[in-house]
Amino acid sequence: MVESANRTRYFLDLEPSLRNRMKAYAALQGKSMREWLTEAIISKMEDEIDVAEGLNALTDTEGTLSLESYLETRKAVTSGNRA
Repeated sequence: MVESANRTRYFLDLEPSLRNRMKAYAALQGKSMREWLTEAIISKMEDEIDVAEGLNALTDTEGTLSLESYLETRKAVTSGNRA
């Protein structure tokens, strides 16, 4: 049995058409609206975390070259292949 004291309830003010679409989509998957919404929220949070981690990775400059250094390296390799 699930302890309701450990859960928080949220009330959403939804347009009836959106509520009906969500309910129908959940039913087509054999889920309750609660299950479907919980999965949707978790998926959205995971996406947001992935985006944040990706942006943080872009700021990591360890082991990277500047554009100028890269172009000089490419120029040297290209010149070396023509000889």
